Amino acid sequence: MKCIVTAVVFFLIAGNSIGQSTWKAAGYTQAEYRKVMVLAKISDGLTQRQVEDATIKQLQSKGVVAIAAYNSILAADTASEQSFMAKMDLLEVDALIVYSVLGKEVEYNNSPSVNMSVGVPVRLGIFGGFLGTNVPLAGGTRATDIVNGRAVFYTRASKDMQWSTALSGKLNKGTEKLAAQIAKNTVKAMWADKLFISK
Repeated sequence: MKCIVTAVVFFLIAGNSIGQSTWKAAGYTQAEYRKVMVLAKISDGLTQRQVEDATIKQLQSKGVVAIAAYNSILAADTASEQSFMAKMDLLEVDALIVYSVLGKEVEYNNSPSVNMSVGVPVRLGIFGGFLGTNVPLAGGTRATDIVNGRAVFYTRASKDMQWSTALSGKLNKGTEKLAAQIAKNTVKAMWADKLFISK
């Protein structure tokens, strides 16, 4: 049985291009998995937990038993292929969803400006006016961080990835909302591509 870790390393070397929105291995067949582990390769611990927990919630709503890597895997478990597979056996994990961040870009949007006049009211005959200046209250150019990533699905049956999807989302509403949206989109796409046996 080939190691899931080897597959993850393979993905990092060869899988960093974004092509079609989803891809599934030609020989993949639906299976029932004892447990699916969710691993978000994100350096920020809080965001990692948010993505893993949100994905588990989505999977469980579909009847899939899933666990998070952040509270299941220790550094010692990744010391070797043998130690990792021993931990997978102990946890009864048959499949793995790996999230990777591929990069971040900034999107600039212009929105209508809202201004407030600041000054002293002055009477100019029958016209009223202000002597002063306009102060912008809202609008103008706004920068939004966009995170690009990928979710990849591995099983014990193969060292190669079995499915992948490109992901993209805006950080303007915070990492928790982005994690929830990514999880929802990923599981929805996995279900559409029939990776799991419906229960």
